[in-house]
Parts: sequence; C-alpha cells; structure tokens
Amino acid sequence: MELLAGLVAIDHAVYVIVLGSFLAAVCNAVFANGGAMIILAITSTVLPVAAIVPIHSTLLIGSTASRAIMFRQHIDWRIAGPFLVGSALAVAIAARIYVELPESIIAAAIGVVMLVAIWLPEIPWRPRLRHPWAIVGFVHSFFSTLFAYGALLHAVILHTGLGRRAIVGTMAASLTGMGLFKIAGYAWHGFDYSPYLEIIVFSVIAAFIGTWIGKLLIERISENLFRAVFRLLVTVMAVRMLYVAFASSAWAGL
Repeated sequence: MELLAGLVAIDHAVYVIVLGSFLAAVCNAVFANGGAMIILAITSTVLPVAAIVPIHSTLLIGSTASRAIMFRQHIDWRIAGPFLVGSALAVAIAARIYVELPESIIAAAIGVVMLVAIWLPEIPWRPRLRHPWAIVGFVHSFFSTLFAYGALLHAVILHTGLGRRAIVGTMAASLTGMGLFKIAGYAWHGFDYSPYLEIIVFSVIAAFIGTWIGKLLIERISENLFRAVFRLLVTVMAVRMLYVAFASSAWAGL
C-alpha cells in the first residue's frame, strides 16, 4: 500500500509540474518574464521541500540554454564571464549550506522570497563599482542556490544600456552556467535526481510546446489581467509554504 501511495504521489507531481512548466513557457514567451516564479510556485505544492530548489534548477535550464544558443551572437561576455566566476564560488558555498538546512527553514525562506518577489516594486539600481559582475554573480547565485530565486541580475542588467537581444543572450548564458553549477553542486552534496527524471523529461517537452503556443497568444492576453491573477496565485502558494514551515515538526524543534 505504501508503494502504491508513493507511485500515485509521483504521478500527481508529474502532471502538476509538467502543466506548470507549460504555463511557465507560455508566460515567458508572452511576457519575457515570470516563468521561474511559476515553476517555483508549482513545485512548492507537490514536491518534498528539500527537492524544490534542485528540481527548479533543472526545469529552468532547458529554457535558458535554448535562448543562449539562439542569441549566442549577442552575448556580452564582459558581463557573463565575471558573473559565472562569482556564480561558481557562490554555488560551491551555498549548495553545501542548502543540504544542511532544516526543511522548515527552506520552506519559510521560499515563502518569503515568493512574496517579496511578487509584491515588492522594482527598484532601479545602478552599480557604482567598476567591475560589479563577479559580485552580482556571487550574490545572485548564492540566494538562487539556497532559495531558488536570485533576482539581482534581472534588476542590474536592465540599467547597462545593452539592447534587448544582448540582454536576453547575456542573461541566458549567465543563468545557464549558473544552473549547471547548481545541478552539479546539489548532486555533489548528495541530492538524488533519479526519482525525478520522468518529471524533468516531460517538463522540457511541455516547455517547448508552451513556448510555441505563447508566441501565438502574445497579442491576445491582457498583461494587467495576467499580472493580477499571477500575483494572487503566487501569494496563495507562498502562504501555503509559510504554513508548511510553521506547522512542521522540524520548526518546533528549533
């Protein structure tokens, strides 16, 4: 009976996450943003807490890698190169911390990150450092490795003066490298991806289909309506993560 219950749970997770990957791809195709938060919100409802961040990384890397290839001629390696140096160092440190964190802390942090990311107004920031990108890479990757969402690169690169294609390509190259570092880091410290291979494969396929459909819908969806519904859903899921954190036995033992 326990084996049957486990199989049912896995099948349920596959369906939900594949659907989430599809919706995330549609969102990215239509609005060029928001897919990472959709996947984070969806995975937080069906996966064990300790698996959310590692699986989140694998589900995103297919999208970022394809964009990096498509826009490879526009990548600014003066940004992506130092970013990846800082990223490698951050992941090496943060992945080790992640595997030692109590699940209650991870759940609480993910819930807070989701709420802040979805409700905090965008704050323009112009770096005053001469070469800030290794620092940006470290900070962004450190928080992304621990809590699935870094956000710093997104805020900073918009103020560099790069064109749209250069921003897309440079971000894609940076985030693809970071994603590979994260997957290697989690695996090195003992996370087992094998139970989730079915989810990963079908989610990548769903993402390609979602991207194609998103391109067809790009002119037909109201951005204001989307943002309102999106914020509501993410808020509900974030509150659920906070409830999981405070209700867990691990929290009571802190």
